[in-house]
Amino acid sequence: MPDPGEQIGPYTLGRSLGTGAFGAVFEATHGGTGDRAAVKVLHTDKQIEPEVQNRFVREIALLKRLDDPHIVRHFDCGLHGESLYCAMELVECGSLKEVLARRGSLPWRDAAEVAHQTALGLAHAHAVGCVHRDLKPANLYLSTDGHVKIGDLGLARDLNDSRLTIQGQTVGTWRYMPPEQITGADDIDGRLDLYALGCILFEMLTGRPPFDGAGYVEIFDQHLEVVPPRVDALAGGVPASLADLVAHLLEKAPADRPADANEVATRLEAILADPAAAPAADANANADEAEPAPTPNLTERLHAPAESARGPNPVVLGVLGGAAAVGAVIWAIWRFSR
Repeated sequence: MPDPGEQIGPYTLGRSLGTGAFGAVFEATHGGTGDRAAVKVLHTDKQIEPEVQNRFVREIALLKRLDDPHIVRHFDCGLHGESLYCAMELVECGSLKEVLARRGSLPWRDAAEVAHQTALGLAHAHAVGCVHRDLKPANLYLSTDGHVKIGDLGLARDLNDSRLTIQGQTVGTWRYMPPEQITGADDIDGRLDLYALGCILFEMLTGRPPFDGAGYVEIFDQHLEVVPPRVDALAGGVPASLADLVAHLLEKAPADRPADANEVATRLEAILADPAAAPAADANANADEAEPAPTPNLTERLHAPAESARGPNPVVLGVLGGAAAVGAVIWAIWRFSR
């Protein structure tokens, strides 16, 4: 495994961002452009494992088709000596999982904005035939400009290419899996990811996922059979329209959920723009006072000091899942930074 300072392809490796069973992640700089990136290097003994190769092939094929500000960008990939590497966008403000670990829950407007940006990214992915299948807080990353970016496509299904699809298998993360994913249904579409988005939105608003338990059997049974409580019954101040949307996203049958991610994004835009849901103006505000400071973007609000009840202290770099392939590939490389 290389060390900081070494050259991998056109990239000079910087500090290590994490290591795992499948490889290591480094902050890196492109020698020609000076651009910064996250470079993942696969452990040599993992390059020949068939399942590693299958999942890596799927991820690289999908990432090459995705181009949206709410999805992590893939730069390039290659073979350096005996090591496979991939380079992708370096997202510097951590993940939603880290934010929730510090905050517990979020103000409803921040939660709705996270969900809105995620829905926009999903709309693009679904339009090109990509169903993520592992959407969760750990796979949503925050950039300095306030963007939420979807990463980690190692479990994604390409609806346009059955060769890159593992059918009839239950894969994903227990607390965010819809019923059709739990049962291993082959006939899936983007509404699978919408259920996971509903689980994430529920957790952002209430501080807990809609279903939890001692193990996967208990959690799966709830996903299949139990109707979750309304979020406005658990968290004060949540608009009824937002609680309605969460309940709609968490319907058991895909046909009972919103039609697509565009519909979800449109509804969230309307909720955020609704004057009836806006916070009350400060009665003591003086229009003649100095011009107020610029409004913080979403990332800044989520990373505000904990004592302000607006977010956690700044978190460490979040490195997004990505892909790279030259003769071999890797499964779940996104786990490097866990």
